[in-house]
Amino acid sequence: MGRKAAVAAAATAVALVLASCSGGGGGTEGEGDGGGGGGSDPDATLRLALAQDVETLLPMDSNVGDNISVLDVVYDGLVRYDPETTEPYNYVAESIESDDNTVWTITIKPDLTFQNGEPVDAEAFARAWNYAAYGPNAMANNYFFERIAGYEEMQGETDDEGNVTEEPAADTLSGLKVVDPQTLEVTLTGPFAGFATMLGYTGFFPIAQECLDDIEACAVQPIGNGPFQVEQWDQGVSLTATRWEDYSLEETPEYGTIEWTEYAGTENWPDFQAGNLDFAVPPPAELAAAQNDPDLQERYVEGPGAALTYLAFPLYEDGPWKDVEFRKAISLAIDRQGIIDALLPGERVPADSWVVPDGVPGGEAGTCQWCEFDPDAAKAALEQAGGWPDGEKLTIHLGQDETEQALFKAIGDSIQETLGIPYELDPTPDYFDRRSARDFSGPFRANWFPDYPLNENYLAPVYASGDAENGNTEFGYYSEDFEAAIAAGDEAATLEEAVTHYQEAEAVLAEDFPTVPVVFSVNSYYYSENVSNVVLDPFSGEPKLRLLEVTNGM
Repeated sequence: MGRKAAVAAAATAVALVLASCSGGGGGTEGEGDGGGGGGSDPDATLRLALAQDVETLLPMDSNVGDNISVLDVVYDGLVRYDPETTEPYNYVAESIESDDNTVWTITIKPDLTFQNGEPVDAEAFARAWNYAAYGPNAMANNYFFERIAGYEEMQGETDDEGNVTEEPAADTLSGLKVVDPQTLEVTLTGPFAGFATMLGYTGFFPIAQECLDDIEACAVQPIGNGPFQVEQWDQGVSLTATRWEDYSLEETPEYGTIEWTEYAGTENWPDFQAGNLDFAVPPPAELAAAQNDPDLQERYVEGPGAALTYLAFPLYEDGPWKDVEFRKAISLAIDRQGIIDALLPGERVPADSWVVPDGVPGGEAGTCQWCEFDPDAAKAALEQAGGWPDGEKLTIHLGQDETEQALFKAIGDSIQETLGIPYELDPTPDYFDRRSARDFSGPFRANWFPDYPLNENYLAPVYASGDAENGNTEFGYYSEDFEAAIAAGDEAATLEEAVTHYQEAEAVLAEDFPTVPVVFSVNSYYYSENVSNVVLDPFSGEPKLRLLEVTNGM
């Protein structure tokens, strides 16, 4: 395996064809009349918030929730996912087939175009995937292509600053073959039955040639193939997209405009209360008032969440955290339920595993035996680890999100009260860059929600690396047993066998304890009187914009 891996569930028949949901079907976004339905208003504007620092709208470079939420209506992928079952169905793809789970033939629906008139064909996907897989381009979703033959030859070597020190041996994936305009043949490095399901992820979207000709312009003014096109993006302030009238597939809302306003964290709640936004989540200080407001409760939606928030450690740095007993002590000192009850009742649940239980195949509760609040056991583990250096503070690194800062302050308070370890929070605006650069001197907040419905997706992308010397990029973990279990799952003949091997990989994590599961999300939003048919994405927890109905001609 390479630095990371990302896979997903799929049927494991010798010949796999994902059924298209273009004619509707229970709960899919293809259901009904165009995903909108009666009561929609083509002149209406949907008003949303962006709460993360969105820097790009290139699909191959976008891997955080807000980027993905925007791109989900600006681009179409080969596959989309049913919001109720999470199962994949073909969308841009007519069929996705394989006789051996290694060589895959993708047939693309005819007569589809980008918003500039270029064809959405096999070449559009091949050029996008080659650009993403080429190491010197440093795309965030590069690693998603490591299963395709020729990936390693496209990586080259870089120094610690990201400068290319050795050019790659190839600039295209040998495993990609454009058979004809509507047919793309993909050869993997080995069998993987889940390949078809991966293809709904943002990183696999197609790209127009005009976009690649001016990649910097396309990052802020994308040329999509979805139902909405970006009109204007004043970065850090607002982003506006309007409905593309030439869109020809089924899942297009009947409202006309989406306006995103960019905020820091949960600063958007006052604007929601003033009627200027259609969706928001209250900050911890406002949560109780919202829950006691009968009018707001009539416009509240929630569902099971898939996101895991965990505490990671810089295992690449010397420190007490390199001792597993210290990591156990930290976990045992966190009063998860007490923190939730005080700050986020109904918004989180205590995490006791590395994979959300019952949310994806293979998810099990209770795999983390040190995720209970046990002050005595915490103190004993800390003593076994040699204690904490006198006079030093434990620095906890995180981003600048109001809710997360409140959550991790409570976590720090619980650790300090239980173990006597003083701490400080380090909320930083460039959190993601610093994390990738291994620039943390203490534990740090991390979060993961799956891109595909399989327990593997919580494990390999986060912990696998294939690099015994340096470990995985973000916190330096490596385990030969973990990687062997992931590899066994990848090579399994059936999904059921794969799930079992991935569970064995999670058991290795439970023993090595490189990270501390803290809370699982509960997907929830309050919404305005201007929207209806609100369905939340089971992965990201964001509203499914193609299903929304928006009225009142705002």
